[in-house]
Amino acid sequence: MTTQPKLAPVLTAAEQRLRTLVTTAPIVLFALDANGIFTLSEGKALQKLGLKPGEAIGRSVFEMYANYPEIVASARRALRGEEFSMLAELPELSLCFETHWAPICDSDGGFAGCIGVAVDVSERNKNERAREQAETLYRSLVEQLSVVSYIAELGLQGEWLFVSPQIESLLGYSRQEWLASSANWIDHVHPDDRHTVAVAEEATLHGNPFRAEYRMCRHDGGIVWINDSGSLVRGQDGRQLLHGVLVDVTEQKQLQTRLAQTERMEAVGQLASGVAHDFNNLLTIIKGYSSLMLEKDPHGPDAHAAREIQQAADRAASLTHQLLAFGRKQTLQPRILDINVIVRGLQTMLRRVVAENVELVISTGNQLRHVKADPIQMEQVLLNLVVNARDAMPSGGRLIISTERVQFSSDTGRDETLVRAGSYIALSVRDTGIGMDTATRARIFEPFFTTKEVGKGTGLGLATVYGIIKQSNGHIEVESEHGAGSTFRVLLPEVDSEPAPSVKAVMTESQMRGTGTILLAEDEPLLRELGQTILKQAGYEVLTAPDTASLEQLFATYSGNVDLLLTDVVMPGMSGPELVKVVKSRWPNVRVLYMSGYADDEIQDMDRDAGFLQKPFTPSELTAKIAEVLGS
Repeated sequence: MTTQPKLAPVLTAAEQRLRTLVTTAPIVLFALDANGIFTLSEGKALQKLGLKPGEAIGRSVFEMYANYPEIVASARRALRGEEFSMLAELPELSLCFETHWAPICDSDGGFAGCIGVAVDVSERNKNERAREQAETLYRSLVEQLSVVSYIAELGLQGEWLFVSPQIESLLGYSRQEWLASSANWIDHVHPDDRHTVAVAEEATLHGNPFRAEYRMCRHDGGIVWINDSGSLVRGQDGRQLLHGVLVDVTEQKQLQTRLAQTERMEAVGQLASGVAHDFNNLLTIIKGYSSLMLEKDPHGPDAHAAREIQQAADRAASLTHQLLAFGRKQTLQPRILDINVIVRGLQTMLRRVVAENVELVISTGNQLRHVKADPIQMEQVLLNLVVNARDAMPSGGRLIISTERVQFSSDTGRDETLVRAGSYIALSVRDTGIGMDTATRARIFEPFFTTKEVGKGTGLGLATVYGIIKQSNGHIEVESEHGAGSTFRVLLPEVDSEPAPSVKAVMTESQMRGTGTILLAEDEPLLRELGQTILKQAGYEVLTAPDTASLEQLFATYSGNVDLLLTDVVMPGMSGPELVKVVKSRWPNVRVLYMSGYADDEIQDMDRDAGFLQKPFTPSELTAKIAEVLGS
């Protein structure tokens, strides 16, 4: 009896704490008798169920929660004497309870029912579901992107913790294969680019984003260009992890390479054309004065020297023609022609060109349509391709020349390799020689690039072919592998027209001389002086105009007639065609003869009735052309 007064306050305090917990915490405290009738129902979480404390007492759990099979099944388990925990979800109410069930016994130890506590975990469950949905959505998005996403430790030997499935299409390894040996990932980076990756890693350690472009080796041995970008993110364990993406930029790199190659070819072509133009002016002077020396004394002591000068000038002129051909600045004389006639016409010469240990096979297509091209330049194209093929077979082999009709149903290629849909006549030269690797194949059309020994080639043969074909609105394709030979295929658009019969005019000695007044418009002093000398010796009266100011002065002082205007296509301050308009405003019936060292855009604006003379030329070629223009 002495302990009773002390025990009551303790029980009262414990009961109070329990009541406080039940009424403030998000829980439901409940009890069922052996028949499933609620004998206890307390707790703050009852409000979310639409119940008040004690309201469920006397009601059956099976009736109240008949629409929730999981709760009914759990009640039956508990009433069988089981103790367990479960998660009860009420979707209609957007509620979720984590519930613990336990049996209770009467004073005799017999089964009297069960007691339980249900904790409201709706918010936690909602957050977990949101996180799971976010992870599912993230993975779905990651797996649908064309890029490879990854999470990895920083460092060249850092382990990859995650990589998206696209790694297989990019590098040929499955996710499992890549992650199994991810610490060796740097071994897949091209050896020449590993320093680039190391520099980017170092920069990232100092707080910068990871940025690098480098090459990686695929499982099948291929090479791909990668744009790798990422940033450091602190993981749950406190580690700094690199979250990044790998983007395949191989096609972009190839486009950049092709663009750079095109721009380089264009730049070199412009340079070559400019040099050739200046050389043609000088060669015209050299050939002109050496010809005058021979005409004056063909058997004199200086005759041999003059002839040697002419031969050297002819060889130099051939070189400038090749430079102009590459730069697409030479003056072509396109005609409707049969490509098979070109091949057959050179057949005898080509057999002399190739070595005895090279088998030459010529296979021309039947009933091919015609093309429009300069026949002399097409002969040059074929000859250059054959010489190139011959040199690629030092130990002998087989050289096949063939022609055929090719049809493209749609556009193929891009930029310089773009071939429009249509019908083409193809001229192919195939050899069984040493072939070319990728690096060599990329540069074969560059002027002065050659793989031959010093003194064995100028490096202009294929550059000349390239320029002629492009200037003729054609295309050239190359297929080659190291040790497997090469095939060059020239494509020229076919035309329906028939070739016109060629008529070669023969100039007599009397036609080389003439009368009349010629206005010579040439800004190069030495060339202008040479022209005066040649024309005066041929019997013409000569007026000169080096520039527009001189021409204006001539208009003011000269009252006579002018029979022919001999002008360079490009003049300082005024183009040749513009100068012609000015001169014709004064002398409407004047004939015109253009001369030029290369085919400039201005030539497209020339008078159709005007003549044209390609530099360099000899005195006899000049006087013959003047007689032809004046007599037409």
